Amino acid sequence: MKRWIFNFLVILLLFPLHLINAQDVKASGQAMQDSIALLKTEIMRLKEQNKVFGSRLDSLISAQSISTFTEDGDDDIRKLMEEASRLSEKEEVEEEHVNKRFLSGVRQQQGLNPNISLGGDFFGGFSSSGNEYISDPGDVLYGNNGFFLREVELGLESALDPFTRGKSFISITKDEISIEEAYMEWLNLPLNMNLKVGIFYSEFGPLNRYHDHALPQFDRPRALVNLFSNKGLGGTGVATSFMLPKLLFADASTLDLTVLRGTETGDRFSFADKSFLYIGQFKNFYDINQNSYFEFRLSGVTGKNPSESGNYSYIGSLGLSYKWVPMGREKYRTFDWKTELLYSHRTENTLDINTKGFYSSVQNKLNARFWIGGRIGYSELPFDPDQYEWDYTVNLDFWQSEFVFTRLQYQYNRRNIYHPDFYSDLPSDHSVILQICWAMGPHKHEAY
Repeated sequence: MKRWIFNFLVILLLFPLHLINAQDVKASGQAMQDSIALLKTEIMRLKEQNKVFGSRLDSLISAQSISTFTEDGDDDIRKLMEEASRLSEKEEVEEEHVNKRFLSGVRQQQGLNPNISLGGDFFGGFSSSGNEYISDPGDVLYGNNGFFLREVELGLESALDPFTRGKSFISITKDEISIEEAYMEWLNLPLNMNLKVGIFYSEFGPLNRYHDHALPQFDRPRALVNLFSNKGLGGTGVATSFMLPKLLFADASTLDLTVLRGTETGDRFSFADKSFLYIGQFKNFYDINQNSYFEFRLSGVTGKNPSESGNYSYIGSLGLSYKWVPMGREKYRTFDWKTELLYSHRTENTLDINTKGFYSSVQNKLNARFWIGGRIGYSELPFDPDQYEWDYTVNLDFWQSEFVFTRLQYQYNRRNIYHPDFYSDLPSDHSVILQICWAMGPHKHEAY
């Protein structure tokens, strides 16, 4: 009994202590959970601070890099600004200098000077015939069996203003000084027209506008010489050129109308000395492709002939031209073909005389320096169709530069021509020509 009572008392004493310990344990677990939650919160806060610090660090690094780049850029910009400032000061000084020179008149006078050129045309000729008519220079032949300075040409060219240009070519020979061409031209007038006044070669066929030094062979074709002399068809007058609407599927069409007073040519040619000549030409141009083109010309001229009673001559021409220049290789290859068919009607007091003639000329560029060419022609004399001549020509040209070239030419002329001064027929002949041409200045040996 006592033992049971003792045990009961012990339980009563220990039970409150057990409750107290349970409460302490429970309180201690709650505190631990609170501490863990607080620790988690602190860790999250530290992570956020770390992110902020990282962002700030990246910003500082970027700012430092930009600052360094900006300093280098500022140095470059500063240098460029200083260089621009120096150039600006230099330009201002130069502009002030130019203005002072312009106001003094020195710059203005120099700018008004024309382009000045001087060209020489020398040749030596040998003919199998010793006939004086063939050997001595004249209106039909340039000379043979000797050395000759065919011409020294002084050229002056200038744009007079935005609307006009002027050209003058003075021919100097052993016997005389003459004006070959001297004209002024108005450009881009109403009706798509150009207007030319002065002394000039007329637009007639493919070759009439060429100066002697620019011909594809040494001499002019006999078909042209027997009609107009070796001086060509030209004189003092007025010429107009109209750009027409494209006709006959052409890429360009032009119409040239000319009135001029002809030069002296002598009695054996188509027109009387210093007679008025009326000339027209219609030309169509065709671009075949990027390397070649073709054109044809219909030309006509009329005027008084040397016969008595003021009779007229009429000459018609059909000119054909083809040129091939391969793009990118024009320095080494070119092919140029020109042909002209001519028909002449001459009115005399007792009868009308009809004659014909033609020539065909080719040039083939072999490489950067050498050309080979040839020509065949036939011509009846304008006052007698029973008198005629054939000419066969081959030539080799060496272009030392665009300012100097040498030409070696062989020609055979087969003639059926009676010359009254010799009371006999002119002989046929073989001839060899060595031609040397040079140019000083911008006017080279260009073709028209």
